[in-house]
Amino acid sequence: MGQASITEIAAEIENWDLLQKLPKQIGDFILCPGSGIKGQILNIAAYINEKTHCRLDLTYTSETFDYVPVKTVGLHTFRDERYFARDREHFAKMLLQHLDDIIKSIDRKEVHKFDYEAEALHFEQWDYWRSLPQLLEGYELFITPENPLAYINGSFIFLDYTDFENGNQVYFSYNIFRNEIFAEMKKDNLPLTTDAYDVGCNVADDKKLELLTTLLQNNLQKTLEKLKKD
Repeated sequence: MGQASITEIAAEIENWDLLQKLPKQIGDFILCPGSGIKGQILNIAAYINEKTHCRLDLTYTSETFDYVPVKTVGLHTFRDERYFARDREHFAKMLLQHLDDIIKSIDRKEVHKFDYEAEALHFEQWDYWRSLPQLLEGYELFITPENPLAYINGSFIFLDYTDFENGNQVYFSYNIFRNEIFAEMKKDNLPLTTDAYDVGCNVADDKKLELLTTLLQNNLQKTLEKLKKD
């Protein structure tokens, strides 16, 4: 027996009891109706905090036939693979059990920490970032080392300058598996790469943030200006 089409799935969940069991609000996140089908994605419902640019979308994808929670923090959108499920009722059970924790993981009011693998870099002793302006060239300092974002594939985003109006961004991550610091960018919400801030595993852990400081001093303002102009 083949898989149901995404339109059939959409019809089947119209009376899904999960939708009645979901709390109307969790902290500052408001439950909103799903936006329907777009391509291979069925948006079932969403918890949205517009003020902090954060949301959790409950989705079904016909690409892999899974129910998937999708997190958005600022311009960062990523799937939480811990709660993928092909079985609808199993997904509902997991979601109701862990929903508060999933929301907390994207709530910028909550204080988040690096994993223990980052301890050798001593982010808590890195004071340079505190000298960075809250607004720079029209970009907002959105994420700082005091409250990093656990992202994908072992990366923690610890610094993020975002122009929300235009979808431009530069952000800095530490990957606990590769023991590297690097930056990535977005222009009009499309991803771009740069090696201007690479701090590789060959750099001693206690020197990594020192080197990043130099790279930021030399390049950050120029990077932000270039993103605006290009």
